[in-house]
Order: sequence, then structure tokens, then C-alpha cells
Amino acid sequence: MKVRDLMSYPIATVRPEATVLEAAKRMAAEKKGSVLVARDGLLKECLGIVTTSQLFLKVFAEGRDPALVSVKEIMTPGPLITIDLDASTMEAARLMQEHKVRRLPVMKDGALVGIITSKDLLACVV
Repeated sequence: MKVRDLMSYPIATVRPEATVLEAAKRMAAEKKGSVLVARDGLLKECLGIVTTSQLFLKVFAEGRDPALVSVKEIMTPGPLITIDLDASTMEAARLMQEHKVRRLPVMKDGALVGIITSKDLLACVV
């Protein structure tokens, strides 16, 4: 099976200047566990990723106000580990395990076209 068969799209994105509150609202509205951070929505300029875990650990657990914290303060900065659209799901699983990540942005010709998660991979096994 190929990554293209399991990936999610469209991709949820926020600007680096966005607040954590905006990012959380975006994740909730789109039912996503992460958002990619991109300058002006340009997916060729992916700057990083923010996950729900980061929201809790770096903002809420520290008692910070999500309306006053910017995404760039808590994001995992790029370059991110990515995978090609036509790669196998086995390669995606290998990359996730090797780099200890649960999400891989999916690329085609240098542009982001989707994201595949460990949850997506698990769904194809069950």
C-alpha cells in the first residue's frame, strides 16, 4: 500500500505568528491532532509543526495563556521528516520509528500535499 492511499488532506496550517489559541481552534474545527506551520499558507515553506501534545505540555501544563503564546514559540521547527507521496506505508512506518515521530508531511515535487500519521497506519492493519 502507498502513502497516497492513507494520507489526510487538505492540510491544516497556521502562520508562525498565530496564537496557540488560534492553532487549537483550527485543530478542533478540522478534527486534526496537529497543524503545520507555514508562512502565508505557502506549503512549500513549511516552517514546523504543532501537535496537541505540545499545546498541553508547553502551554497549558505551564499555566501560560494560549491567547498570548505564539505558535513559533512552541512548534517543532523544520526541517521536518517528510515522505514522498508514492512511498510505501512500510517506509512511512520505518521513518516514524527511526525518527520517533507520529506524523509525516507528505511531499510531491517539493510541495506538501498531505500528512500521514501513525493512527492512519494503524487503521490499515485493523
